[in-house]
Amino acid sequence: MDAPSNITNAQSDRELILIWMADKSRTTQASFKGTVAKFIEFVDKPLSEVRLDDLQIWKRGLEARFKPTTVANKVLVVKSLFSFAVKVGYLPINIGSFIKPPKTKEALAEKILTVADVKRLIDATKTHRDGLMLSLMYGCGLRVSEVVGLTWDDLKPHQEGGGKATVFGKGSKTRVVIIPPKLWRQVLEFKQIDRASQWVFVSGKGKQMERSVIHRMIKRTCQRAGVDERASSHWLRHSHATHSLEAGCNLRLLQQSLGHASVTTTEKYLHISPDKGSSQYIDF
Repeated sequence: MDAPSNITNAQSDRELILIWMADKSRTTQASFKGTVAKFIEFVDKPLSEVRLDDLQIWKRGLEARFKPTTVANKVLVVKSLFSFAVKVGYLPINIGSFIKPPKTKEALAEKILTVADVKRLIDATKTHRDGLMLSLMYGCGLRVSEVVGLTWDDLKPHQEGGGKATVFGKGSKTRVVIIPPKLWRQVLEFKQIDRASQWVFVSGKGKQMERSVIHRMIKRTCQRAGVDERASSHWLRHSHATHSLEAGCNLRLLQQSLGHASVTTTEKYLHISPDKGSSQYIDF
């Protein structure tokens, strides 16, 4: 097969990496940038000179320091970079295709909080703002980036009661999420506070909230509430999905609400806490 035509003007690895990350979300860019920077520092050579041996040694080093899930994520990032480099004609061979991420255990079931845990967590927050942020993550299945990105213009009343939020989500996709009446009343109460900012949630200095600040707040709140300290904002989203299905939510509706591109991603929640199994048909 002929090598692809060069469709980039990148003259260096640095320029290529910038082009590769250009259309990715800010969150993804931050994550990928760190992984790639460490990889480049480790191999200490241009991408064009990286060989399979380099990748294997790098991967073994990761396996000695990180859990399989973390290793898999880092390997996938580097594989993506090499794949892109070949696709745009910057490199002739995709050396990354020869290395595989480690197989990882599906640990999603360990990241589901009980309804009681969620309530304890929200009740343990110290401010109305923090409690409302966690309530939106759980009640509407929002990502932390979607919560900090909310503006007052994004929130509108829903004709059937409650409210709705226009969310700018992962992959730069926009969707509308319904806010149930009880939670909507909390939003309206929160809005009564005099605010000059366009953002719904702001810091003490009136600036848009940072995700890192929320992550730290959740960890502290978990300690006060006696909830698993590994819990994160995404655990609330996982819990929303699982509890919704247990209550009878339609799978397609859940997919739409969560903003999943494929229903396959949403289907994984069907296997978290099944209430039926083949063992029920065995009489002994």
